[in-house]
Amino acid sequence: MRHIFIFLLLLQIVVFSPLLATGQGFSRAPGTAQDTAAAAPDSITLAAPKGDIETTIKYSAKDSIQFEVDRKVVHLYGDAKINYGTMSLEAAYIEIDYDKNTLTAASRTDSTGKEIGVPVFADGGQNYAAKNIAYNYKTKRGRISEVVTQQGEGFIHSAIVKRNEENEFFGLHNKYTTCNLEHPHFYINADRIKAIPNDKVLSGPFNLVIGDIPLPVGFLFGLFPTPMSKRASGIKVPSFGENSRGFYLNDIGYYFAWNDYMGTLIQGDIYSLGGYNIDASTDYVKRYAYRGRLGLTYDYFKNDEADVARARSTESGFELPPSRRTFWINWSHTPVRKPGRGTFSASVNAGSQLHQRLNYTNSANYLSPTFNSNVTYQKTIPNSPFSYTLKASQAQSTQTGVMNFVLPDLNFSMTTVSLYELFSDAPSTGKWYENFTVGYNLRARNEISNLVSARRLSGVNIIGETTGDTLALNLDNLQELWENGRRTADHNFSIGLGNYKLFRYFNFTPGVNYSEAWYDEKFSYSFNPDSQRVDVDTTNFGRVYQYSASASLNTTIYGTMYFKGKKIEAIRHLMRPSISYSYRPDFGDARFGLYQDVLTGIDLENRPIYQRLGRFRTGLPGTGLSSSLNFSIDNNLEMKVRSKADSAENKFEKISLIDNLRISSGYNFAAESFKLAPIRLSMNTQLFKIVGVTFSSTFDPYKVDAEGKRIDEYMFDFSKLKVARLTNANLNLRTSLNPEARRTENSLPSNLPDLGPDLDPLLPEYVDFKIPWTLSLDYTMYYTRGEGLQPDRFDNTFGINGSLSLTEKWKLTYNGTYNVTANNISYASINIYRDLHCWDMSIGWIPFGFQRGYNITINARSALLRDLRLTRNRSGFNRY
Repeated sequence: MRHIFIFLLLLQIVVFSPLLATGQGFSRAPGTAQDTAAAAPDSITLAAPKGDIETTIKYSAKDSIQFEVDRKVVHLYGDAKINYGTMSLEAAYIEIDYDKNTLTAASRTDSTGKEIGVPVFADGGQNYAAKNIAYNYKTKRGRISEVVTQQGEGFIHSAIVKRNEENEFFGLHNKYTTCNLEHPHFYINADRIKAIPNDKVLSGPFNLVIGDIPLPVGFLFGLFPTPMSKRASGIKVPSFGENSRGFYLNDIGYYFAWNDYMGTLIQGDIYSLGGYNIDASTDYVKRYAYRGRLGLTYDYFKNDEADVARARSTESGFELPPSRRTFWINWSHTPVRKPGRGTFSASVNAGSQLHQRLNYTNSANYLSPTFNSNVTYQKTIPNSPFSYTLKASQAQSTQTGVMNFVLPDLNFSMTTVSLYELFSDAPSTGKWYENFTVGYNLRARNEISNLVSARRLSGVNIIGETTGDTLALNLDNLQELWENGRRTADHNFSIGLGNYKLFRYFNFTPGVNYSEAWYDEKFSYSFNPDSQRVDVDTTNFGRVYQYSASASLNTTIYGTMYFKGKKIEAIRHLMRPSISYSYRPDFGDARFGLYQDVLTGIDLENRPIYQRLGRFRTGLPGTGLSSSLNFSIDNNLEMKVRSKADSAENKFEKISLIDNLRISSGYNFAAESFKLAPIRLSMNTQLFKIVGVTFSSTFDPYKVDAEGKRIDEYMFDFSKLKVARLTNANLNLRTSLNPEARRTENSLPSNLPDLGPDLDPLLPEYVDFKIPWTLSLDYTMYYTRGEGLQPDRFDNTFGINGSLSLTEKWKLTYNGTYNVTANNISYASINIYRDLHCWDMSIGWIPFGFQRGYNITINARSALLRDLRLTRNRSGFNRY
């Protein structure tokens, strides 16, 4: 027996010597079923020519390895594995035929008849699972039976697949789907398919199959991109349907992937009533520097004039907008902040007045009364107290069409620094004057608006009096827009005189403030006796300045009440009383030059009438001497109770009863009347750790006469418990009855693609079926006492927002606002979602307003097949 084994070993060396000599033959993996003595030839070096095998083939098997020397075939049984370069193969049985340069793999059945060891082939990042695999490692061609391959987000089930040397494969009798189940819910049935890995999948004629039911839906050919990277140029397949603008073809366009850091999507919509929409958006990113997106939209909204007239004639209270052309610009730029470097950021949302209401993408855009834009550069100068911000901003109203531009808006500031350290390098000696500080801030603005303010004075007839107007924003009005603008520069100095401790428990802080503003217009007034009107003369520069001095005194008072043997351990009351005094001179005095006493006319007794008029449009300090004493008390109330856990480490826990209760007012010693300021009371707290409460109110300490006008007489009457009368109050209650879900929502991932289409307002951005339910309630009450003959105003609204997972696959979300005072529903929406594994179904309904309508959508979940959907929607005014 020993002689037979040596003979076979020598025969193996002779047969496999060409491979062993070049180091490219078979090498055995440790722990296999091979005889240890058979490993000796691996170390033998023999001179021989290079064979067809290009690199080492590593193989192993759990049960046994058999060699057929005459046929040059190796059989591997039981968990067989082969690694050949980038190629790997695993199966229950593998055959290596080095004469034909082929690998053959198959599965086996166990004693129970169950199929085990299904062959799995991997090469170049591509994985294949099949019942039978035949592969030529020289030509790199293969034939696979009953295989499932993954190409991008899709799966291809094929009866037979042939693979060529370029890693392309050709399938016969195929099912293409994005469902990852062995028996998919849906698939595209194609007789022949060609797949180019990391590029695309092409097919011949195909039809759609859902639930094993063939549908008469298909096409002559199919193209499914499967790029390795997320960005790739290509056609954006449109969707079709019907809404208030007629039948439509939406989102037809092309995406240009310029490189890995920039891409542009150009798409458009076409409507049967004649309208259209063109949209171009570019997204860009630079790693560790910035990212952003720039979007431009032009829309022609065309409505049926008969429907517009019919809507106006009905008593529904709803009007259709007429046909119009609108545009919108959207730009966002977010930098990565780095210490010592300036940052440039942008948030631009601007365009035509009604664009967002006619082309809304979500409820917030539709309901928003204003849109703001900002482009900002900010920098802090290293090793200095200086920083500056250069900004351009724009604000527009969607209701009035008024636009305000500020360009530029410069802000230069110096943080508060010590005067002693600023002018001396000597070490501090603790002198009282070393606590003096100074701070400075400059803000220069160039503001332009298309709203022309009325040229008039209250109670005064002036020459050239006009009413307000609105200018059109176009190139023809540039001169008028510039002349209507305002140029200002505000200087603010804050001078601190230190902080001092008085009587151990009181903090005393004096201070001085000075501010000055420069304006590009200053008025001078003169009375014209011929016209009996006031003539207003304007100069191009003027300065407004004011200064004041102040001092504050505050302390903190604690009070604790203990309870022995009770669940409540203690209640602590914290008070922070504060008193401050401020002095400001009468800037209405003629010596300051900010106001002018002007002759405005003659009364019936032929006596001159004089009025004090301000010489600047805005920014004027108030007239009259101010010598005010202001006082406030802040209260905090908390309770210490025995912990439910009652652990040794945490025996007690604190519960806040009142987070902050503030009472404030003031007294002006220099005022001629109404010296006591209104009393303000505010509070905020958290009830039961789930209900947030915010309350604010104002009380007037003075009486009113029979006509409702204030008189200089206090209401204080403690015998009748009258201190002041309520003039306004605001109460807000809010709660979320599922705080755990609220915390989860903050970390929800986004499954939206970077360049996905705008979302329908009836559909959410993310639906999490794992959260069983959420419920948020909000109540707001506002009260204002009427003055004079005006009635009191009382408004209160109730809002609800939440979701309910009916089952693991069904979810309901709702959102609504009810105006209790007007007895109507301000806004409401209901959405129902169904998880169909590889499909999604959603039903949305908005019953009120211009957004009112419904949407029913069934679509494939994969982003690759997002256009494979069935949609029925109706939004806006129902024309039928």
